[in-house]
Amino acid sequence: MTRYFQPWQVAHCALAVLLACAMLPVSAGTEPSAPADLRPPRLLAGADAGPEALRERVGRDGAKASMLEALKSRVQPYVERHRGDPAWIVSRLQMYWQARHTQVYVKNGYYDHASGAAPVPTVRFTGARDTATDYQTPKLEDVKPYMGENDLLYLQRKNAPGQPWEWVTQAKTGRIVESINMRIAELARDAAFLYWYTGDEAYAGFAYDIFDTYMSGLYHREMPVDLNQGHDQTLVGLQSFEVIHEDIAGPLAESYDFMRGYVAARAGGKRALYDAAFKKWADIIIANGVPWNNWNLIKARFVLQIAAILGKDDSYADRRGSEHYVQAVIDGKGARQWSLRRLLDFGYDDKTAMWNESAGYSVNVADDYLECLEMLDRLFGIDLLPQMPVLPRAALALPQYLLPNGRTVGFGDSRYDLLRTVAVERLLHYAERHGRDADARSYAALLAAMRAATGVQGSRAPGSGVHALFSGAPSQGAAIPGAPSITDYQTPTFFAPNASWLIQRNGYQGAHARDNALVISQAGSAGNHAHANGIAMELYAQGISIAPESGRGSGYFQHDHREYYSQFPAHNTVVVDGVSTYPSMKSNHPMAVQAVYPRPGSPATAAFPNVTFSDVAFREPETDAEQRRVLGTVRLDDKSGYFVDIFRSRRRDGKDKYHDYIYHNLGQTMAFSTASGQALATAPSQRLVFADGDLIGYDYWSGRRSLASTQPLKARFDLKLPDRAVAMTAWLQGAATREFFSVQAPPSTAWPSGMLPAGVDKLPMQTLVVRQSGEAWTRPFTAVFEAMGNGTPDSVLKVEEIIPEGGAGRAAGLRVTATGERRQTIMSNDGDGVTFAHGGQRLVGRYGIAAERGGELDYLFLGHGREVAGLGYAIAAAGEGDGASAALWRSQGRWLYTASRPARLRVPAAAWPAGITLRGGGGIVRISGRAAVVGGRRVRIFDMPAMAATTIR
Repeated sequence: MTRYFQPWQVAHCALAVLLACAMLPVSAGTEPSAPADLRPPRLLAGADAGPEALRERVGRDGAKASMLEALKSRVQPYVERHRGDPAWIVSRLQMYWQARHTQVYVKNGYYDHASGAAPVPTVRFTGARDTATDYQTPKLEDVKPYMGENDLLYLQRKNAPGQPWEWVTQAKTGRIVESINMRIAELARDAAFLYWYTGDEAYAGFAYDIFDTYMSGLYHREMPVDLNQGHDQTLVGLQSFEVIHEDIAGPLAESYDFMRGYVAARAGGKRALYDAAFKKWADIIIANGVPWNNWNLIKARFVLQIAAILGKDDSYADRRGSEHYVQAVIDGKGARQWSLRRLLDFGYDDKTAMWNESAGYSVNVADDYLECLEMLDRLFGIDLLPQMPVLPRAALALPQYLLPNGRTVGFGDSRYDLLRTVAVERLLHYAERHGRDADARSYAALLAAMRAATGVQGSRAPGSGVHALFSGAPSQGAAIPGAPSITDYQTPTFFAPNASWLIQRNGYQGAHARDNALVISQAGSAGNHAHANGIAMELYAQGISIAPESGRGSGYFQHDHREYYSQFPAHNTVVVDGVSTYPSMKSNHPMAVQAVYPRPGSPATAAFPNVTFSDVAFREPETDAEQRRVLGTVRLDDKSGYFVDIFRSRRRDGKDKYHDYIYHNLGQTMAFSTASGQALATAPSQRLVFADGDLIGYDYWSGRRSLASTQPLKARFDLKLPDRAVAMTAWLQGAATREFFSVQAPPSTAWPSGMLPAGVDKLPMQTLVVRQSGEAWTRPFTAVFEAMGNGTPDSVLKVEEIIPEGGAGRAAGLRVTATGERRQTIMSNDGDGVTFAHGGQRLVGRYGIAAERGGELDYLFLGHGREVAGLGYAIAAAGEGDGASAALWRSQGRWLYTASRPARLRVPAAAWPAGITLRGGGGIVRISGRAAVVGGRRVRIFDMPAMAATTIR
């Protein structure tokens, strides 16, 4: 039943609130000392210098002056209304206005009910842990005053015809309660600032009435009770299902900070109540939550904000004041609030300085950590950064997450976001504050490189709030002459073991890298915000993540996240028997790196530039299957190249039913053709469904069509953008045991708003599925992917599968024919000691390429192994052991060579001189070749040392 409040009822409620608050009892001995009340505001950096300093800054900075006017324009109408109607804004707060409940009960992630009665209205708990709801958050002008009787809220249904307003139970409203209160608290904070800035008490009166009503109500609230007595009990805050969403503590603490003198004059007797409410809040934030990830840092920030507005320990009878809560953050010994040092040791890999979560969360953690250290340093005089040297290194490592278009990689729950620079800004501010000039120059250079790469000149949009007024670019943060490129902070390959993430970059340097680079991002499942994805792959080419990750879906608590987006079917991976899965989010199923070229973290200048590759292994736990994926890039010229994918998969018990190779590509269409380009017809299919025993995620696919082929074939994906077109061709190998499917998969949710043109970001993912009956190890899945833009003809002309001599099913090969009389023979084995041999090409090891141009050797590449040979040339590792990498190649009329360990280089005697001269930092080294006859041909053999890429002829 709809209920409306009459004006006299509204006025009566407001009067009752004010009277009841005035009569509240205050515990003896908890009132802060007077000096704490007189100190200047300090939560916002620079406020302690006083309003005159800010006025001077605004006077000489037009942008700041505009921000100030925007802030006034936003707040002023509410303040003016408050002069004649002080109950209007207060009544929009979401409180238990009528029942005044003290105890809240939750169940299964939803608000259940509340009980108890306080002398004043209390703060209403939010509706659900999940943000998803069928209702819109109303504008403040549309919020009914004193809303919420009988746990009903009057809201507008989003997707119903006409979007009608209706009364709805609180449990169905998501986090709307929090959202409304947060808006009002931010208005209070901005008004409190304007009081401090202008001295106009109308602003203070407005801010105080909001602050007093909320904090008085919070004082009487108790920690919520989970009726299930389960996990939710360890997560809840006073007003939110998760203590990390007690964000409203920030603007309320800032409000208190800005109008401390006004509060002391108007309601000095209630200061103890406010402090007690803040302390209760901090205690619950410390007691609940998750300690081993970014939660710990978000909670620490809230606690430090509260500590900053409290008096010292000796100001309180219980001796729990500012120092107490600061110590709880620094030396946290509680089960759910770890010390900063313990979390650092747990989450950061000391070697790589990478955090153990997916990219989007890792980037934020670097900022969260540095924000906490900044608050400790600036507010409390505690400088912990020298004790945590991994944090500056973590900032320097952030560019490794970047793709050439300035976006981060998208594995796990990440999105393709711009790289936030705020962590580096904090380090630069720190260095300037402490007079560390050399560090400041280093951070300024990194900051300039990051801003140039992302096109973002600040950590966030300027906005019109208080924080924007006090914020400012570090003095050395602008672009600086001779600033390094972002690629100076990146390497061709990089591996973060604690996040089970590996990246390969090819052609990522130079003016045209954005469009010409080839990038492979691979992910297993380790750390936090990981998905159940086996060995997942995302491909970047033609300036876009063309084979993207799918993101997290509509929300962590939604069916599409649990059943699809966090599971194998949403990823570019292989599913065993249709059932591969394991726990996502906090996962302990990493991939094991067997080999990578170049060595992760090594500079590009030391390596062979045309090729990257990785060989990783994974144990799929649901079927106890072993999987191995070889992924690589091959550069053909400055503008073109291709990706190589060789995926082996088999059950260890030999009871394989089938293996499904899944590949998602951004585009409007997908079509199959023969290797020569003739269209292949497909037929509707009812396979790949949950009803057949496959994962429920398969049911999220639609438009299933299939064909069978024993011959090589192609799958072409076409993407049309407003300004260009991109085509991806996948060269595939047919077999009697394989069926090829095209399906429509749900759109990727990894695209941030505005990254792609409207409509393109919502496109169904064009998806290739190859089902192989039986195992897929002795006949692995192979694919060569080439992306071309704007109708440019493909560079790859033909891809043949090579069945090597012997190998016992452990060797596989592809021969790629490309324009310009080029051909590459790609050889792959499933172990270090396995031999691939075919038509004069030979590999002992895991991966190698023999490439020719015009019938002559173009290059010889040993990715990982003991020997590679082809076209009369060979490289063989010297000494015992496996795992050498080496390359010999021609470039602009010169021969170059690199090797990770000493090796024997064999070349045709007729084409090479008797000696090689090496010139480097150590001087000149001459190596004489030994004459020999191999296979009836005269050759020279040079004993070569380990070396970075060097011209040898």
